[in-house]
Amino acid sequence: MRHGRKSKTKRFNGYKQHIANDLDTELILACSITPANRPEGEGAAGLKEDLSRSPRRADIGEVYVDRAYVDSKLIESAEENGATVLCKPRNATNGSLFSKSDFKMNFRLLTITCPAGQTQKLTSGGLVQFNAATCGPCPLRARCTKAANDAGRTVKIADDEQRQQRFRRLVQTASGRDALRKRVHVEHRLAHLAAKQGPRARYRGARRNLFDLRRYAAFLNLEVIERRGRTAMAA
Repeated sequence: MRHGRKSKTKRFNGYKQHIANDLDTELILACSITPANRPEGEGAAGLKEDLSRSPRRADIGEVYVDRAYVDSKLIESAEENGATVLCKPRNATNGSLFSKSDFKMNFRLLTITCPAGQTQKLTSGGLVQFNAATCGPCPLRARCTKAANDAGRTVKIADDEQRQQRFRRLVQTASGRDALRKRVHVEHRLAHLAAKQGPRARYRGARRNLFDLRRYAAFLNLEVIERRGRTAMAA
């Protein structure tokens, strides 16, 4: 049995379901299945393959995505095709000390500036080491680092740091937070699928359970079409 975890206390068995849902039409456009013990981001490969066969793939202007998929080829392809990706940023907490979000990053000049004003060069995927001689007497040191006095603050720069900075700016605005809430509709679709399929996988093997997921996704799509048809006739 394949085991996965949503948290330290919540475990699930079997397979993970992944879907791509059109927020305008409510239709499920792509499906993917991965074993429960595999990282969620691996499900993006199956979604990308399904979407490549969709007649609406060129119309995708915005992609609302879970953090698990943000480094996938699916998102890379969407951005290359001009789509805007919206996602919650990775947590940049650092306890009671200054977090990464307290540092100003300039990706045009490739610099990072600490809250006290010290500036260093940055590289994506690299580690920035601030000058120990400057950090030592800094009045903000106690709020910045617990390193030894002969060491300065360090900041790890993610490979997709520029994208994460954009996500952090997004959640700082009311309009950005409202936009991110649109992804809740995808969770609703998954809940509807779970209600129809039940709590247990019907088959053994990812291939057969992918077929089952696509079948129930088709049922949901037909319900959407039928409901919208009734609404249009009533209007």
